[in-house]
Amino acid sequence: MAMPLRRRLLLATPLPAAWMSSVVIHNVYVKFYTDIVGLDTRYVGWVYFAFNVWNVLNDPVFGVLLDKMRYRPGRGKFLLVMRVTIPFLLLGLALMAWTPASWSQSAIFTVFLLELFLFDVAATLYLISATSYVYLAAPTREDRIDVEVARAWIGNLVSAVATVVATQMLVGGAITERITLNIMLMGVVLANGAVYAVAAFALRDPPELYELGDGGEGAVTARRLWQDLRSVVRMRAFWALFLHGLTFLAPMGIYFTAFLYFMDDVIRSTGTQATVTDIGSMVVVLLLLPLSARLIKRLGSRTSLWLAALPYLSGLALLFWASRWYHVLGCYVLIMSGRYMVSTATTALDAALIDDNERATGIRKAGAIASLRALLSAPVAGVQMVIFMAILTAGGYDTAAAVQSESAREAIRLATAGVPILFALVGLVPLLLLPYDRRAEAELSRWSRDRRPQEGTAVGAPGQSAPDSP
Repeated sequence: MAMPLRRRLLLATPLPAAWMSSVVIHNVYVKFYTDIVGLDTRYVGWVYFAFNVWNVLNDPVFGVLLDKMRYRPGRGKFLLVMRVTIPFLLLGLALMAWTPASWSQSAIFTVFLLELFLFDVAATLYLISATSYVYLAAPTREDRIDVEVARAWIGNLVSAVATVVATQMLVGGAITERITLNIMLMGVVLANGAVYAVAAFALRDPPELYELGDGGEGAVTARRLWQDLRSVVRMRAFWALFLHGLTFLAPMGIYFTAFLYFMDDVIRSTGTQATVTDIGSMVVVLLLLPLSARLIKRLGSRTSLWLAALPYLSGLALLFWASRWYHVLGCYVLIMSGRYMVSTATTALDAALIDDNERATGIRKAGAIASLRALLSAPVAGVQMVIFMAILTAGGYDTAAAVQSESAREAIRLATAGVPILFALVGLVPLLLLPYDRRAEAELSRWSRDRRPQEGTAVGAPGQSAPDSP
């Protein structure tokens, strides 16, 4: 039986709220700080490197703490953490817009870095809690794929607010007044806050979700933590999914940053053309996404990952020859079609990994698994932004130039298309080790369905209030 639309939409809302913040933090503010505030590209790269190293170091601690946190009657567990962190997320977003351009490079670097740290602590707690919550409330493979499709629609709708503002502000030079730019950014923050409010207050966090497998019931000891860790690292599926996730779509974490530089300095488009390219390509992709979801359900997630590589790599390769904005539009239709097919299939596989480990050990460890991935990612934390900015610097990118040199434009093209192709090819290799074929996925889905509460537990009936416990 398919999940009701209302429940699907509500469960799809929490992560898109964080995605909208991520667009602003990792994409809009990069070009904002180089072009408007005047921070040198070298400093921007190192800001994001330090930010990601910090993120990797605190993720393991937060993930384990959230797994071991007890359910609090009347207040909840994962949803409680989400509600507490939202004000800090919005505060961090707002503060970054007001750094004066008159400050020294070191002062801008330091303040920007501190503001990112504030944002990241809240974002880490929110993201781990939201992911863990949705996996509990959507227990089957089919439910999770359906929620992921709805999440993609909602995520792109709300993120479009940030991307439209960004392209109008930062491409084409149509808006130059700093106060106007800041007011536009504050509008984005307010819109982001509204999405967070839906995610925080329309859902419920009842005790039924935590009756089986919850890690908060037992005492936290060094031996237990070691057993939890060992149960994960001995899984072949963990390593296959970790290595694929570490590489295949890694450059997409800064794709909009690359897009802004590509459209502004290589294509020389207007802000409107950049907006049409970005929004237009995603409209096509989102219209096709339900068909992709049906294909994933039919073929299995592992096979779908191989299939998705074809449009993804093709679109990236064609960017080397793109010279008009509508060429880029066509390229991004292919790139994003592959990207969203990968992300939809990966969501189902990540949940299957958590279910598989819970079935083997009796304890659910969504936060610990996320933490272990973060810890193992430490050596390459923030490397994408560093690589991107290093290539631009090597190519002679000039933040003060109205028109970039030929070498700088070729550097942007290489950083935008060549680097993602290399990472994607490397990322295909771990799929050979992934043991979850279609049959294994279906078996784990049935097990999870039987272990979790009946449908509707996390969402009250229309018009019903949303207490956290009966």
